[in-house]
Amino acid sequence: MKTSLILLAALAFSPSFAFPEAAAPAFVPERAPVIGMGWQQECDSFSFAILGDKTSGGEGKWPIFDRAVNEINLLAPDFVITTGDQIPGHMEERAQWDAEWTEYLEHAGNLECPLVLIPGNHDIANTHCYEFWQEDFGATHFFFLYGNCLFLVLNTEEERFDGRGPVWEAMMAFAEAALREHGQVRHTFLFFHKPMWADPRFAGEWKRLTAALGDRRYTAIAGHEHYLSTSYQDGNPLIIMNATGAGVRESGVRAFGGFHAFAHVTVNRRGVQMAVMEPGGSLFPVDTAPASFREAINRRVVRLDAETPNGLNTPEVRINAAALMANPFEKPITVRLSVGPMHECGWALPGESSFHPEASGDIYSVEISLEPGREQRVPMPFIAPASAVSTPPAVRWAVRYDGQWLEKESMPMAEMNAAPLYPISAWRDVPKWQVAGPFPVGPIDTSRIKADPAAANPNLYKRLGPEDGYAPEARYEGGITWRPAASDGNGLLNHNAILGTMDLAAAYNAFFVYSPEDQTTHAAVYADNFAQAYLNGALVESGQNFGAPGGFIYAPLALKTGWNAVVVKVINNRGDWFLRWLMADPRGNLRFADAPPAP
Repeated sequence: MKTSLILLAALAFSPSFAFPEAAAPAFVPERAPVIGMGWQQECDSFSFAILGDKTSGGEGKWPIFDRAVNEINLLAPDFVITTGDQIPGHMEERAQWDAEWTEYLEHAGNLECPLVLIPGNHDIANTHCYEFWQEDFGATHFFFLYGNCLFLVLNTEEERFDGRGPVWEAMMAFAEAALREHGQVRHTFLFFHKPMWADPRFAGEWKRLTAALGDRRYTAIAGHEHYLSTSYQDGNPLIIMNATGAGVRESGVRAFGGFHAFAHVTVNRRGVQMAVMEPGGSLFPVDTAPASFREAINRRVVRLDAETPNGLNTPEVRINAAALMANPFEKPITVRLSVGPMHECGWALPGESSFHPEASGDIYSVEISLEPGREQRVPMPFIAPASAVSTPPAVRWAVRYDGQWLEKESMPMAEMNAAPLYPISAWRDVPKWQVAGPFPVGPIDTSRIKADPAAANPNLYKRLGPEDGYAPEARYEGGITWRPAASDGNGLLNHNAILGTMDLAAAYNAFFVYSPEDQTTHAAVYADNFAQAYLNGALVESGQNFGAPGGFIYAPLALKTGWNAVVVKVINNRGDWFLRWLMADPRGNLRFADAPPAP
């Protein structure tokens, strides 16, 4: 593969005409993922282009990418850099890797300047892809100087091998050293695939990076989300780039960022100027899509809450939920609030509800128009048999703004987009855990897992020992032991960071909860990909999430007086994996610990 990539790059990236070539800038380390030749002589004024994500929903959208390449050639930048996710990836076989990269480079090969690649979570989805990348392209993180600017490229997938272990730490130390040694550059450009400033999995790492950046001027650029979004930190731009041929729900409301584009950046005596260009369309300032606009659509227009449910210990439970709608914009909006699937989840809306069935019959919605600054409370009463409380319907909304519907993003790592069962104030984070894994489980038949998990993979119900709870001295098959872990403060356990990435594997997450009385409560559970809850060594049958119709489940936990051992088994199919776990504490009398209590 290395030979084919190099030959393809040499042929495809030879410009039809060019000024005399200069030596390529010095990359550190020397073997970095740079394709093509034709570096120009460095000077005070230069420009470069940025290609956004191409994969994940971008199959068949090569004409958009090709148009972007042609327009970049007309702009004649000094070089092009990507935001990652060049290929679908997620493979373990060399042949598929070779085929996907050959296809990408056949199109990117029409560029008439060098191309600098950065890795995304599709390109380096697992340790196999990580090794393929190193064999073909070299470094996964690197830096170079150009026009007295520092370009520092980091790899948010560096955690694949050992989480936040030595491999990750080496990259962070590399970044800190590069920033320390090149503190006098006129500008610093940071590139990585996942937006570290906006992704809760990287909050600590972003804080560490900003400390190393100090008071220098910088621009941070990422991809992954496929929507343009610009914010500022101490006056420094933080930019999530548009997709360039990847999947995106397109919208004419440019402030929402839902359109294909590439970026053109000019650096001169006036500073740094950046614009995004829609292939075959218009040019826009980079702050056309402020992060605050998306934040308003996603979090400020609708806020969910509930009162304590009635009849939790009876055959029929009444859920007292509500949505507070608000218009934070200067224009009138209409909000369409939807819940469902209702029948599949086993929940129902009483006859007096203002919600009505949509065409599908299993989604119910209501539309509310709001003038600027106005608010309205919308009751969301539900009835569910006790056996169905664990499978709440999802709550979604869309906002009609300037005549177009803008759909809220799903953000299960940071939000709970399910019909609320308890008051929001009752949900508590478990801060300290013990984690054991990864344990290989073998292939999973995802087409069968919702209906028959045991048939999808019998190993999902094989007891391996950690189901009984955390035991400090325990050692399991393969020499696996427990290790401490912490949540992000909002119920998130990132297994990429704790254990590294392992496909077709399971991890056990344990803690203890003290209750002063016998009581039943619930945990809100979401997992990438699947989860099973154990309480005091026994599987909680309704505490299993194998792709719940509403995304989250409410796992019922019948706590006994005293300390209770809770274990949550998370099963990863492929790629990233994480657990979201919040416990309802409506009486305010629960205590958590990550170690066995003293007798």
